[in-house]
Amino acid sequence: MHARFGAHNGKRWMPDLSSLQIAHPATLPWVGISAVVGLLVLLLPWRHAKGAVALAGLIRVVAVAVLVLALAGFVETQPETIRFEPQGVWRLLLDDRAPAADASDFRETPLAFTNRVRQALAGEQPPTRAEIWGTHEQATRARDAVLALGLPCTAHWPEANVLPAPMILHIDAPTTLQPAEAGQVSVSAFLAGATLKVLLDGAELPHKSGKAEIRLEKPGVHLLEAVLHDAQGNVLQRDGAIVRVGELPLLLMLGLSNDQEKRVSALAPGWKTERGELTGFDASRFDNAESPVGVVLTSVDALYQLSLSNPSVIYGLSFWVARGGGLYVTGDGAKFVAPEYLAPEARMLLPVTLLKEGKPPEPEDPPVEEIKGKAEVAKASIVYVLDRSGSMNATVNRRADLTRWRVACKGVTEALKKIKEAKEQTNTRVGVLSFTLKQTWIDKPRVFIDFDVKNLAQRLAATEGDADYDEMYYNTDVYAAMREALDVIKKEKSAVKVIVLMTDGADRPANAREGKLLSNIAEEARRETVNIMTVGIGDAFVGATPEVLAARKTIEDLATKQGFSFIPGEGEAAEKAHVIFVTAVETAFKAYDDQKKAEEEERKRKLDEQKAAELEPPKVDVLAGEFPLTLLAPGKQLFGPDALPKPAPRAAWYARSIAKPEAAVPLGLNAAHDPPALAFQAYGLGRTAFWSVGGEPESLGEITAWGDFPGVFAASLRWLLPREVPDVRLVGEATPEGIRLLDPLPGATYFLRTASGDLALELTDGLLTHAGGLPTGAAELIEQVEDEQRRMGDVYVAIKGSGGGFTKPVDDNPKQAELSSKLPETRLTRRDWPMGAVYLCALFLILMPLERLVRRRS
Repeated sequence: MHARFGAHNGKRWMPDLSSLQIAHPATLPWVGISAVVGLLVLLLPWRHAKGAVALAGLIRVVAVAVLVLALAGFVETQPETIRFEPQGVWRLLLDDRAPAADASDFRETPLAFTNRVRQALAGEQPPTRAEIWGTHEQATRARDAVLALGLPCTAHWPEANVLPAPMILHIDAPTTLQPAEAGQVSVSAFLAGATLKVLLDGAELPHKSGKAEIRLEKPGVHLLEAVLHDAQGNVLQRDGAIVRVGELPLLLMLGLSNDQEKRVSALAPGWKTERGELTGFDASRFDNAESPVGVVLTSVDALYQLSLSNPSVIYGLSFWVARGGGLYVTGDGAKFVAPEYLAPEARMLLPVTLLKEGKPPEPEDPPVEEIKGKAEVAKASIVYVLDRSGSMNATVNRRADLTRWRVACKGVTEALKKIKEAKEQTNTRVGVLSFTLKQTWIDKPRVFIDFDVKNLAQRLAATEGDADYDEMYYNTDVYAAMREALDVIKKEKSAVKVIVLMTDGADRPANAREGKLLSNIAEEARRETVNIMTVGIGDAFVGATPEVLAARKTIEDLATKQGFSFIPGEGEAAEKAHVIFVTAVETAFKAYDDQKKAEEEERKRKLDEQKAAELEPPKVDVLAGEFPLTLLAPGKQLFGPDALPKPAPRAAWYARSIAKPEAAVPLGLNAAHDPPALAFQAYGLGRTAFWSVGGEPESLGEITAWGDFPGVFAASLRWLLPREVPDVRLVGEATPEGIRLLDPLPGATYFLRTASGDLALELTDGLLTHAGGLPTGAAELIEQVEDEQRRMGDVYVAIKGSGGGFTKPVDDNPKQAELSSKLPETRLTRRDWPMGAVYLCALFLILMPLERLVRRRS
């Protein structure tokens, strides 16, 4: 919208005096003060005649008052009219067509047209709508950009793109499902008189306009197909998708009794169950790939006992949930739990803050002082920052088969092997950054499995530097590389963070001149609890020249601790420099162990103090009574709007708590201050839940007779299940001509696994092909690096229709109402009027000479 002064067109030397105001009213008292000072001057001894002094003094008082008033300034208040009156149609022509001249036509780039529309919408007369004429791709993209600005817009493309024959356009189906989980299927097709059939494992699936719901019980691979038939029953086109149904999810019941296990199994019949005893439980069970855990079910009392006796299980549980696991905690045994003695990770896992007994009633009841923290996805994150300048190709110790770069590559691979030997692959994230004057991430921090380690070694060996130099012929920007590494590792959700730098020279001098000091990087790393270890390799560190001293200073300034800088230089020590990379892994693990040991010792110290003082720590406050359940907004979405019967079932007791700010509360209790009955929260990549009522019949009360309670419990467990994260390197379109692979690995080979055997594929320009073409139907794509294979994904090879791709001659965007005029709005706007100060200053310049003239005449 555009604003315009209704009666202020052009510059005016004299405003409407009724519209003037003082800009700085706070200065007005000085006008009076100046006048008083001027009058006091009249009381001083006079050297002139009384009449002259009185007249001169009056002129002086007026001049000073005028000057102060000028400094106060003036503003002019004027009415402002805001108008918005769209008119006409704008048309962007991206091809040679010349439609009827019933609109304002523009021939420019979509970006220029979008900017033109943006400016017009900020003015008085934008268009009522817009049209984009061009190819399907051009027109729809430009249309979407204009629509994003809020202007109605349609796209138009040639009639030649009309689909000439029936065609299956797209199949939208879930790739994975849990047993008995509902999945939505949608088949988009251009029928043109043909008939569409949807088949599931060969049986016809009822559908409505291509939409249907599937619910599969049997684990394994299921084939979903869409088939187009003509009037005679001939198959015109067949396409499909693969749906994998996983095994029944495993519910690990940690610390539950036999009776509790039976009750839970009855509530969750669609789950496999396993019971774990607290005594001797090994945290590695969470990461057992042969029998993966879906959700852990435990009680707050079990977490309390583990916090006191075996906190390593709590740490392992925290890591597992943060990487995508699910945790369901009940309030059983809460009356025996002292909240402050729960391990910090256990308290962070809970979506609620437990309230202690023996405190004043709510809302004065203060919560337990929570330890602020974040979900730790891994024990350690390690980033290796490797110099890839041309000098890193120099040989080490005169060995033709060993270069500085190969030493760095060996260090990374040996470090990853060390992580595997320590059985900490899932608990350690590793990143690799190479640099010259620019920085290149070979891999940002992530978990490396065996397959990835071999692939990384190949990519490191193939990494080349560049020949770019700055004005002083330096090819190494250590500061920029460390800045990049530190910015990334600071965001890592890991307990311990380490950066390892290997370079063969000093930082570029231009950084120091620009104030980019490596010591500042080290200081920031210490504040962020990031350890930096540095390695200097090569002859640039040997000797006592200024260049050598600068190189040594680079290594020493960045190291965050004494003993974290290493200068093997040349010779045999340089050959073994890769060992330092392994040392960094050992340092990270030791730092983690020391950190957890210190936390455990602090908790034991507090316990000992309580015992010495013979003080019993306050436990969680548990209230008994009759507390009806309430269904809140998240619960209506998760369980349905009619999940609770009327009257609502009543719980017999609950553990008092308050939901954390980031938690969602599907079910509450009708009690003082609406405490949560069921609360959820996201924790890292996983989810956790807390059921404050507990699972014992005496605590559930009327909930035991609630017929839909098993469904609510099962839905809660399903929400906690980790969803399969699709591989970003999934395959694209699969036709007999080839399979499009979005991000192939260098050095990898590919196979298509069909019912009749494996077909070797050849990769050309991102397309996997086979001599003679690929067989149609369902298959698996297999990727192999050296002797290791892994499944890339399921594909359905199908013959695609022809004739215009997926375009249609009519814009499929929902129609929007044209922009319409709005009633003018009037408001008052203040505008500076500097001419007032100019006039007063001019008056001041006139008065002062007159005052002096009066005195001189006297």
